[in-house]
Amino acid sequence: MSFARATLSKPRSEMLIVLATLVLVIFYYLLRADVIATLSSGRGALPMTKAPLHPTLHFIGAAVILAGVPVVVARFALGMRLAELGLGLGRWRAGLAWLAIGIPLALVAGKIASANPEIRFVYPLNTSVQPEISGFVPYALLQFLYFGAWEVLFRGVLLFGLKDRIGAGPANALQTALSVIAHFGRPFTETFIGVPAGLIMGGVCLRVRSMWYIAIIHWVVGISLDWFILTV
Repeated sequence: MSFARATLSKPRSEMLIVLATLVLVIFYYLLRADVIATLSSGRGALPMTKAPLHPTLHFIGAAVILAGVPVVVARFALGMRLAELGLGLGRWRAGLAWLAIGIPLALVAGKIASANPEIRFVYPLNTSVQPEISGFVPYALLQFLYFGAWEVLFRGVLLFGLKDRIGAGPANALQTALSVIAHFGRPFTETFIGVPAGLIMGGVCLRVRSMWYIAIIHWVVGISLDWFILTV
């Protein structure tokens, strides 16, 4: 890499990291479907986040803030192509092979996680959703806005946007770190598993040159978790 290219890359890398941090702060504190509160001896409990949104607004908010804003900034302010952000189909044959492997594993993960009492307390985010197909399917489809947006930010904009500037390994570690931090306030098991899961998912995205296949697998984990909680 020439000195001129390195000089241009550094501020672009910094901007992507700062941008991701800002949208996560907005999402965490203003666009939640639940409330994070602090409980202190002698002071009681105090909400640290704004009033919870209806899950539909939460999912739409995720799509706008976690995906829409970073992609628009990366595309038009930084001049990055969508394929450069991992938003193309990539190596689609390899991607389909990973779907064939990952979807059954995602179903198993959802089933195992549904037995955890802490996770059952948090999910489904929409407490009124029922297991009937007519009600659950629209809710499950709507959730792809959230899981897709999550992957666009972490395994798309951050991972692919930084890999040619700081290296694939450091970019994968960085996106994993931020994605795990974004889980703070969720059950410990979910947050802890986010470390190896984030690294593995990032590695798969790099191999298939796209984040969409992992987005589908991540989504299947989420909707199967909700389904098993509602039906078991």
